[in-house]
Amino acid sequence: MRAALGGLTMAAVMGLASPASAQVVQNPTALSQFGNDLLNDGIFLRGHYVGEFAANPSGGNSQSARYAGQVDIGADFDMGKIAGLGNSAIHLTFSDRHGQNLAATNIGNSVSVQEVYGGGQTYRLTELTWDQAILDDHVEFLVGRTDAPGDFAASSFYCNFQTNSTCGNSSLFGQDNSLNYFPVGVWGGRVTVKPTPNLYGQIGAYEQDPSQGAESTHGFDFGVDRATGYVIPVEFGYQTTFASDAYPRHYKVGAFYDSGDYNDPFFDVTHNSAALTGLAHAQHSGRTSVYGLFDQMIWKPDAAAQRGLYVFGGVTAGTDSAQTADFFLQGGLLDKGPWAGRENDTIGFVVTDLHFGNRSQAFLRDSRVAAGGSATTQNPNEVMMEVNYGAQITPWLRVVPNLQYIVNPDNLPEPSQRSNIPDTFVVGLKFAIGLPELFGLPTKNYNH
Repeated sequence: MRAALGGLTMAAVMGLASPASAQVVQNPTALSQFGNDLLNDGIFLRGHYVGEFAANPSGGNSQSARYAGQVDIGADFDMGKIAGLGNSAIHLTFSDRHGQNLAATNIGNSVSVQEVYGGGQTYRLTELTWDQAILDDHVEFLVGRTDAPGDFAASSFYCNFQTNSTCGNSSLFGQDNSLNYFPVGVWGGRVTVKPTPNLYGQIGAYEQDPSQGAESTHGFDFGVDRATGYVIPVEFGYQTTFASDAYPRHYKVGAFYDSGDYNDPFFDVTHNSAALTGLAHAQHSGRTSVYGLFDQMIWKPDAAAQRGLYVFGGVTAGTDSAQTADFFLQGGLLDKGPWAGRENDTIGFVVTDLHFGNRSQAFLRDSRVAAGGSATTQNPNEVMMEVNYGAQITPWLRVVPNLQYIVNPDNLPEPSQRSNIPDTFVVGLKFAIGLPELFGLPTKNYNH
């Protein structure tokens, strides 16, 4: 059912496809037999730990090293087995994030180089949803405490990387929408229609509540009195698998409508420069972002192989001059199983370009003037790159050393800086531990 973290095995968390059937442990220990018994009764336990280290030996505002981590634990309850309610499930996820953000503390960039940082560095209830498929799985709906970016404008390719410019969604959404991202859950849901195995369309509606991401909240406040609006995403896609295509692919187009109020990047309430007057920014209401994304296998070592080279990319754009960023471009390559015998390893490269609008650039210029600097203009193209190798060390441990580079860090966290931030080189290390695999528990993927 759900193609987000809540229902996936450790391999899928790191961007590797996994089968949609239960994998019962053979020759089980007492603990794994307990897991088998639960799975046979319709209860699947899951959990992961993801850690990300990052250091900038050159560039940024200062040199340092930071670590951020995330643990999530949860369960999926097969309500067909438990209560005879057809093809349905309850997803329950708790998470805890901890650590520091190198981009904010030392680089000065608004887009992080550790994608597990954010959403409040604390424990929280992340997901509590009802997931129901009907009409022979042609229609599925999910509703409850959840997040929109887990189901829209997402791809299993993106979180093979540590950079938050692409994992888990386009970084333009962080500039031009007030979305609540994993691990922050809000009231919402979606309906997905699949007329054929290859075609789908889906629409959702989600509460907009920035307060849910505060460290003082833990996901248990179910009230809606602090909601600031709503987000409506829509997406249409075409997708294939090895069962129907020798070179599997995904193509998708969609849009997000955000009903909430937001600040003009440049103008104040008197339609002058907010950076120079110090007055409150002018307010706008309602904004839209559109996107088109794809990935496709383009090479494999032989006709029967299910490993090979994929290309992926896309464009995301804001539709109004008052939005912070104009557009976002991304492209990359991912080699799954680069050598025989290393089918679960990957080699990845991604490059992104986040282009800021004229009003955002003018605000940074005037902020420097107000701080006593020169009226220099920030380059509007923030380019972020990563190259990495993902090594599946054991069934439960995956390690991804990576190198990242940021051209034209955006200065948005500290707009009063008097000069541009130097281009930044980052050395990173991401690792993921699958808790079911570590303890010999059965695994399952609820992804339809």
